[in-house]
Amino acid sequence: MRKKSLFRRLLITVCLLFISFSALLSYYHQYYSEHPIALLMLTAGTLSLLIGAFRWHLTPIRQALSALNSGINSLKDNDFSLTIYDQQYQEVNSVIGIYNELTTILRNERMDIFQRELLLDTVIQSTPVALVLTTDSGSIVYSNLAAKELLKQPQIIGSNFFDIYQQLAPALQTAIDEKTNGFVSDVIDEQNIIFHVNCQQFMLNGREHSLYLLKNITTEISLQEANMWKQVIRLISHELNNSLAPIASLTRSAKKIIENPEHVHMLNDVLETIANRTDHLHQFISQYAKFAKLPKPVISQVELTPFLQQLATLIQVKCEINVSSQYAELDAAQIEQVVINLVKNAKESGSDEQEVGVDITQQANLLTFSIYDRGSGLTDSQMQQALLPFFTTKSTGSGVGLALCNEIVTNHGGKLRLANRQYGGLCVSFSLVLA
Repeated sequence: MRKKSLFRRLLITVCLLFISFSALLSYYHQYYSEHPIALLMLTAGTLSLLIGAFRWHLTPIRQALSALNSGINSLKDNDFSLTIYDQQYQEVNSVIGIYNELTTILRNERMDIFQRELLLDTVIQSTPVALVLTTDSGSIVYSNLAAKELLKQPQIIGSNFFDIYQQLAPALQTAIDEKTNGFVSDVIDEQNIIFHVNCQQFMLNGREHSLYLLKNITTEISLQEANMWKQVIRLISHELNNSLAPIASLTRSAKKIIENPEHVHMLNDVLETIANRTDHLHQFISQYAKFAKLPKPVISQVELTPFLQQLATLIQVKCEINVSSQYAELDAAQIEQVVINLVKNAKESGSDEQEVGVDITQQANLLTFSIYDRGSGLTDSQMQQALLPFFTTKSTGSGVGLALCNEIVTNHGGKLRLANRQYGGLCVSFSLVLA
């Protein structure tokens, strides 16, 4: 479509006015040249025509500016539905086009945001985790169905959270008051109830808000405990059978040797083998007892240089140390045991011992230990279960060592991280806050 032009419109207006004024002036000179009143009337008429013509000429601009003003006010009110009709005048066409394009983009983005919010709200309402969002004064501004069921309130938005959570377990109330993050257990009607509580604070629309996430995990924990006990029983039964079967066989052999004195020289070997199997069984049971009785770390200020030098001497693999701090707060004996166990695992991974190493580095206030090898690494399923107690990839392993290391690190405020290395091998690392 050909664009219209306000300049062309003005030019036509001026030409028509000039022609009209010339015709009127010629008419005046021909018939009314001696009448000044007629001249005044002619002048007034000409001015009226001129004003009317210019108003007619400026009408598209006034309409466009008025529409833009209305549109901008609509944008200020978050209304993106107004579209300006484009009269195809090239002088204002680009401005109107930009406005219409902008409103289309904003309208589409608002629709996308609305759809995402609807999807997010559907997910949040369906989750079994009770979610409560409050202002700094405790007024609830958002919640989901699980929160209403937990608090036994059909409508809680607008209520004060700290006024309606009294029916919760006392330990859960304390966790909410103290904004605890972690597991909380209590006894209700002689039944042990376990909740996972997560409390976070953040700024929203310039105001401080608190988000509370509460989930009853009693059933999940019970199932996990049952599965764990079954696995422990299977492992212990398997290990006992592996030891008791040869012991029983050797005992029968010992009886036959005693009945036949000419073979008495073989009795010592039989008894030695029985003793070895008994020692192995004792060590196996001791490992499980050690895992169950792991003491809490005794945190103290440790001088890092002698501690790390002693650690490097103990592990007897290449050790790179890049630490600038002089002191750290940790249980030196437990952290030393963690590194020794992880290095032992790395050596038993099938890696060349020359490829096993330890890096100890410092980044800001974090002390990081990384133990690496060039073994076979772990599959995705093994990676997911590697830190679970009693899970092992070794034919003779008990599955306790890595879980024990993880518990020690967790008690120090960290967590073991496992990652397969490029070109093969595994890297196990953990970070501790220096102070």
